Amino acid sequence: MSSENYNELHEQKLEQLPVLFTSAEAMEVLGVGKNTIYRLLNSGELPAIRIGRSWRIPWDSLEDYLLAGIANSPFNIGTIST
Repeated sequence: MSSENYNELHEQKLEQLPVLFTSAEAMEVLGVGKNTIYRLLNSGELPAIRIGRSWRIPWDSLEDYLLAGIANSPFNIGTIST
């Protein structure tokens, strides 16, 4: 494998790695407080990874949680048919 091919493969792998947020960063993204974020994490409602005493939350988990909240919102009127 040439050096150029290896570098290209390595960059593709890095792009596929999940983006992980700390609990403080997730609080900002979701617009919730400390108690709420830890309740969501401890209950499993917001899937995350525990590393020692720290939480790491994948972007996919945040995105899924936000989309589920939008879908269940009383302000969501669904699709409009004409």
